[in-house]
Amino acid sequence: MGFSRVRAAALVALAAGCWVSGSSRVLAQTVDEIVAKHIEARGGYDRIKAIQTLKITRTVATPFSSVTVVIYKKRPNLLRMEQTPKGGAMAPRGVNADVAWDLQQNKLLTRPEKVALETREVEADFDGLLVDWKEKGHTVTLEGSEPITGRDAWKLKVTTKGGFVRYVFIDKQTFMETGMSGRVLTPAVDPKTGEHRFNDSVWVFSDFRDVNGVKFPFSIDEDRTGGPITQSFATYTDRIEVNVPMDDALFNPPAGATAGGRP
Repeated sequence: MGFSRVRAAALVALAAGCWVSGSSRVLAQTVDEIVAKHIEARGGYDRIKAIQTLKITRTVATPFSSVTVVIYKKRPNLLRMEQTPKGGAMAPRGVNADVAWDLQQNKLLTRPEKVALETREVEADFDGLLVDWKEKGHTVTLEGSEPITGRDAWKLKVTTKGGFVRYVFIDKQTFMETGMSGRVLTPAVDPKTGEHRFNDSVWVFSDFRDVNGVKFPFSIDEDRTGGPITQSFATYTDRIEVNVPMDDALFNPPAGATAGGRP
C-alpha cells in the first residue's frame, strides 16, 4: 500500500515535470511562430537580408520645433545620425564596433561603454530585435497581449545579450511591429545614485510602406513618459533609400574634432 502511494506520487511528479517541460516547448514554439509570421509580414527573411545599407531621411516634430534627421545604417551594427534643427547647425553622432560618439560644437564626446552597448544592440541593430534573435544571444518571451491604438497585439519581452529590455508589440492580424517600449539609458549619471539617468519611452509605428520589398513604418510617435524630461515626438519619414554605397569611415568619429569627454 505504501509502495503504491510512493509510486503514485512519483508518477504525479513525473507528469508535472513533463507538463512544465511541454509548456516551455509550446511557449517557445509560440514565440517562434509569432516571430516567423512577423518576418514574413515584413517581406520575408531573404528580402530583409538583401538590404545591406539604409539611408533614412525624417522630420522629427515636437510641440516647439522640428528637426531634420538623416540616418545611415550599415550591416552589422554601424549607425550614424545627423540632426539639423531648423535654422541650426548639423550635429552628428555615430556608433561602430569601437566607440559611440557625439559631435557637439566641434567637440567630440564619447558615450560610456554601457550606453554604447545599448546603442549597438538596440538602436544600431540593422534588422530589428526579433530577426535572428537566438543567434544574437537575446532572449524573447511571450508576455500575453495588449491593445496598441485599439488593436490587439502580442507582447514580446526582448532581453538583449547585454541585458537591456524592450517590449515589442506584434499586431495579431497583420503581424507587423506596431509598438515598442523600454527604458533607454542616457550618458548622464545621477550624482545621488551613481547610475545612468534614463528615459521610459513608448513608440507607436504606423503607415507601413514597401521599400525594396520590405515594409517600413513611415510614421513613428514617441512618448517619453519617465526620466529627466517628459516629451512627445512625431516622426515623419520623407524617404528611405536602400543599398546606398557607404564607407565604414562614415561611422567613425570625425577627424580633427577636439576631444571633449562625455556628453
